[in-house]
This record gives sequence, C-alpha cells and structure tokens, in this order.
Amino acid sequence: MGQNDLHEFASDRPITKIENDLLGRADFSTDLADAMASWHGNDSLVVALHGDWGSGKSSIKNMALSRLEEIQENKPDVIEFSPWEWAAQEKITASFFQEISKSIGRKDKSKSGKKLAETLKKYGRYLNTGESVLSGLSGALPTLFVLATVVGLGGNFSDEAWVKNVCSSILFVLGVWAATLKWGKDLVSKLSGNIDETSKERAQSLSDIRQELNSLLKRRNNPLIVVMDDLDRLTSSQLRMVFQLVKANLEFPNVVFLLLFQRDIVEDKMNDGMQRGRDYLEKIIQVPFDIPQIEITRLHSLLFEKLDKIIEQDKSAAKMFDSSRWGNIFHGSLHAYFDNLRNVYRYTSTLSFHFALLKGKKAFEVNPVDLIAIECLRVFEPNVYREIARSKEILTKNSSDRYGENKGSTITLIEGFLDKASPNKREFVKEMVEQLFPTIQWALGGVQYSGSSANTWLREMRVCHASNFDKYFQFSIPSGELSNSDLQEMLSLTSDAEEFCSFILSLKERGILKNALSQFEAFTEIIPLENGNAYIKGLLDIGDQIDHKSIGFTMFSSNTHAVRLTVWFLRRIDDMEERGKLLLECFKASRGISIVEQILQADENRREKLDVDQVLLDREFDQLKAEFVKKLDQMAVGSPDELLTHEHLVSFLYRWKRWGDEKKVINWLKCQAESAEGCIELLKRFAGKSSSHSSGDYVAKITTYIKLESIENFLEVGSILEKVCSLDDTILDPEGQEALKAFRAALEKREKGISDDW
Repeated sequence: MGQNDLHEFASDRPITKIENDLLGRADFSTDLADAMASWHGNDSLVVALHGDWGSGKSSIKNMALSRLEEIQENKPDVIEFSPWEWAAQEKITASFFQEISKSIGRKDKSKSGKKLAETLKKYGRYLNTGESVLSGLSGALPTLFVLATVVGLGGNFSDEAWVKNVCSSILFVLGVWAATLKWGKDLVSKLSGNIDETSKERAQSLSDIRQELNSLLKRRNNPLIVVMDDLDRLTSSQLRMVFQLVKANLEFPNVVFLLLFQRDIVEDKMNDGMQRGRDYLEKIIQVPFDIPQIEITRLHSLLFEKLDKIIEQDKSAAKMFDSSRWGNIFHGSLHAYFDNLRNVYRYTSTLSFHFALLKGKKAFEVNPVDLIAIECLRVFEPNVYREIARSKEILTKNSSDRYGENKGSTITLIEGFLDKASPNKREFVKEMVEQLFPTIQWALGGVQYSGSSANTWLREMRVCHASNFDKYFQFSIPSGELSNSDLQEMLSLTSDAEEFCSFILSLKERGILKNALSQFEAFTEIIPLENGNAYIKGLLDIGDQIDHKSIGFTMFSSNTHAVRLTVWFLRRIDDMEERGKLLLECFKASRGISIVEQILQADENRREKLDVDQVLLDREFDQLKAEFVKKLDQMAVGSPDELLTHEHLVSFLYRWKRWGDEKKVINWLKCQAESAEGCIELLKRFAGKSSSHSSGDYVAKITTYIKLESIENFLEVGSILEKVCSLDDTILDPEGQEALKAFRAALEKREKGISDDW
C-alpha cells in the first residue's frame, strides 16, 4: 500500500499486466491475444467481449494487450480508440481516422507504414464530409419542418397559382437559410477544408481509396488490431455509427476489431422495431466471447485478504474480532454482495477509510464485525442504511423494556426498511439486520434477550446497544458518550486506587461521568477479582465527590451508579465473610463515606424485610456501621465545615443519629446553627428540587422546596428562623437565596395550614 494510496481508493482501476491477475483469467487473455495476432484473413475480424459492469472486461483487455506487446515476430499494431470520449462532440468517425492514422505513423516508420497512415487519413476525410452533411441536415430538420408548416399553410389559404408559386419559392429560400443557420460556419469550414485537401491530391473516388487501403493492408505481415471499449455508454445513434464504421467502412484484410460492452444494454439500444438488437449484432460480430465466470472462492479469498490487512492495522480490533460471528454473518448475507472484483475494491477502500476514523487511543471504538456489515449496507444498500440510521430506538431497545408495546407496529417499521433493499437482496438484508440487531428478534418470533445480554453487547461495542449505535453512523464519539478507549483505560486502572480515582474525576470534568459509570457497569464481570482492594477503595474515594441527585424516577445519579458498581463487584465474591472484610478494609482506608452509607442502609432494609439476599453478614454489617459513626464523629470535630457542606449531610444525619449517639448529633447541629451563615448552609442541605409540567409546556418547571418536618427531626425551626428572619438576601449566593426563599415559603404554608407533602 503506497504512501499516496493509504486506503487503495484507486484499486477499482483495471489491472494492466498478466502478473497482476488474481482471478485466474490470464490464460483466457493470453489465448485471446494469440488468436487475434494470428489473423490474416481477407476480411476484417470482429471479436466482441461481453460482460456486466465490474466483471473485469477492461482487465482482460489489458492483459491481452500486455501479451501482444511481448510478441517479437510480426508484432501486431494495436490501436485503442474510445468512441465514448468523442461522442459528446459528435466526432466519432473523424476522430477515429485521425487517431488510427497518428498511431500507425508513430508505430510504423517504414515507407509502407507512412503510406498506410496517409491513405487512412485521406479515407477519413471522405467519410467525415458525408457524416457532417448528414449530421447538419439532421440538425436542421426541426427548423425546416416549422418553416414548411408556416409557409405551406399560407399557400393553402389561396387558390391563386401565383400565390402557390411564391410560397414555394419562399419555402426554398427559407429552407436554405435555416440549414445555413443550423449548420453554421463549422460545416462550411469542414466542407471547404475537405474539398481543398482533396483538390490538392490526385482525383480519386472513394472506391479508389478503398482499393488502395485494401492493397496496403493485404501486404502487411502483422495484423492491425483496433480496440474499442465502453460501447455500452453510447446512445443508440452513436452505436449505429460505430457499427457502421466497423462493418461498412473498414471491411479490410488483416484488421481485427475487439469490441467491449455489456451485451444486454447494447442489444436493448439497438432494438428499433424493425429488427432485434441481437439479430443486428449477429450480422456484425463474428466471434462473441463472454467474460469467463469468476471463481467465487478466488474472489472471496481476495476479499478476506484485504479485510485481514484492514483489521491488522489495530491490535485492539484484531482482539475483538469474533470469527464465529463473522462466519455466520458473511455466509448468511454478506457474500451475496461480492460477485465481482469492482465491488470488492469499492467496498474495502471505503471500509479502510472508516476503519481508520474509529481507531481509539487505546482501543478500537466499535465492533469490527458489525462495522464490516454496516459498511456493506452503506455501500450496497444505501436506502436501507439511511433507514437504520434513523431507527436507533426501535433497533436498540431490549425486549425487557418493550412491555406494552405493539408488536405489529414494530414489525411494520422493520418491514418498511427491508422493502428498500435491492431487488433479489431482501432476504440477505433481513438476515444481516437480524444478526446485527438481535434486539428485534422478539417481534419476528425469535428469542427475547435479557439485560445481561445488553451488558455483553456494550462491552463488545456492538451496534445493537444504544451507547454504541451512533458511532457507526457518525464515525466519531457522540457528545456525552464514553469512548471504548476510555472504557478500556478505566478497566486497566482498576488495579490502582489513586489512578482510578483520578481518572473518574477527569470524566467528571469532561461532563460525561454519569454516562461513563453507567456504561462501565457492563464491565463489572470482567474486572479481575485480585483488583478488588484497589477498585473498591477507588470507588469509595470518589463517592463523596460526585453528584448524588437523581432526576425523576428512572435517571440515576453518578453516586448511585458508583454504589451499584461496588455492590455488583462485591457480589462476585461468593464468600460473604471475605466480601465484608474487603469492604471494611477499604472503608477504613478511604475518606469516602456516602457509598458505604447507602450499602448499609439497603442491607438494613433487607434485614427488616427478612430478605436473605443480603450483601453482608451481621458481624461485618455491625462493624461497618460502627466505622461509619466513627468517621462522622471525627469529621464533626476535625472538619465541621466539610461535614456541614457535604452533599450527603441530611442522609448522614439520619444514619448518624440512629446508629450513633443522638445527643452528640443534635448538639453538633445546634452548634452549627448558632450563626446565620451556619443556618443558611443547613437550609441548603435540606433544600430539595421538584419538577412539574403545565399544559403546553415543552420543558419542566423546577421548584426548590424545604420540608420543615425534616428539619424538625434534628432542630427546632424557630431557632433557625431567629437567625435568618432579618437576613439581607442580596448578600447570599444564588443557592443560599433559593434555600432561604424556600424556607420562608414553607413557613407561610404552615401558617395557612398547608401540609409539607409534595
């Protein structure tokens, strides 16, 4: 792979040498070349090479020409002429003789070669003059028709003979005028130029020049091979011009034509109502060949070789590659799109480009097998690809999250974008989509997958997981999503508590912590158990430094995700005594309190409900509660301001009061509430948020509130009111202002007899 062709974008070009043959067509090309080189008939030989778009016609042609170049004795003169390049200028005949004459002049410097070149040039001028006249007349016919209609109608309105004679004269004059306008200077110059040239030569008829050409070509020991490619790009009239050129005007000895085109297209263009296009071609072409059938195993081997090179660019991608899944998805669907060489090159070059975009710093960002399949849809089924890109929700939602959904509507949506598949490819697309998105199999009568499968899909970076989906269509990491590189780095840092904690806090700075912790839950099962001490301590350390406020009923806070990560890892340790000792050891070494508090609270609730699915044994449970109280006692004395401003203060107070010395807790709070500043800090901690929607609202209205009853579990409201009643709101920060406003509103409600319930 060259420096200037990183992704092999130019590989769609046909090969030029036999040694580059990858599909076993070299022998056919060599035989074709030898057959054309041996032609010495008294008439021209017309050979056609038929093949569909992308089937390799041009590659076979190039290999045949390469073989002809190797011939030493009686080496044929090969002339390549592309009618399509001259079709737009309507100069096919003129350009053909110019090009063939120039080519003969360059290749054959002998006296007879120069004579042949000059005679071909002369012959072309004769034919070109006729072509120009016919072309100009054809172009003028619409104008003549309009003029004839107008003047003819004028003559019909009068029975006088002189009127009819005048109209006829006018018609003649206007006809000449219209033709002159239509043909213009170009035609006049062609006619005068050709006449001038021919006047300088000895007077010869077209028949004389043909006889001269016939004689010159007959004396040659080597044939003249004329190659015309891309004939299927021409219009019907242009095709007829080319075939007339081949059969009527170049029926000479030692001349071979090699014509390349897609047969059905040309036959269809040559149908004219009087005869079938196939019959027309059979009168012109003596030796028709079809491109040899591609050996599919060779083609697929080439595809696999190129895919291997792409995947080997990234060690992480190679490690993620699942050979079993690849085998199923290739043989089940992908193979149907690789039946010619052009498709292989076209596909692998764009895949290579997109593969490079998804290389992460430490890991490949998507599942390589899924990327290969999605890229196949993008290249060969663009309509299906677009519909899939718009259908994230339906394609990534687990069956467990679809309770109450109408299966029929889901099936209709799926069938809708399957109907956009190419003809005869619908079943292959259906198979591909089902393998890429097992999440939809519930609607198609298949398996319903559990939440554990979703964790696996997330770890494997599968497209069917919502956190990964957008990467396949944006070719970058969507805003708010964690890259696979980040997830892999996070996993590797679980052996170092400080590094792990530092990395978590960096995610907080980037504003993606909540999503990161949520995604990392899928990796809990693969964290090495020997990393337990560092991993648990790291989670406990960051627990108090991350947000703990949940939104609504379903959106967890970062702190809640951290609790889940801790508990899920602990439950992997079957020995509950060992489990409890690990958590206690980490808790003693950590400054964090909130995660252990929530674990203890949840386990206390299980004990009250006689739920046997407890995380801790009783002894470790009691030891952890004692350690929790000890830490709060120490904070109350050593760093009271830190405890007072702690996000989890209110929650701590309830557990501290119940599991520790209630009097010590109340006295500490009274001490904090002696100043107005302390009271405001307490009110901030007791303030909560509620959201509400009114009819016609697009966003929720957020309200700050305080429940007086919550404060009264620890302090008298009156003592706080005394400190803040005359406080100037303007000296407070926005959070303090909101808290004070909510406190006053709660007092007003109580005076009106309205309860604290929200």
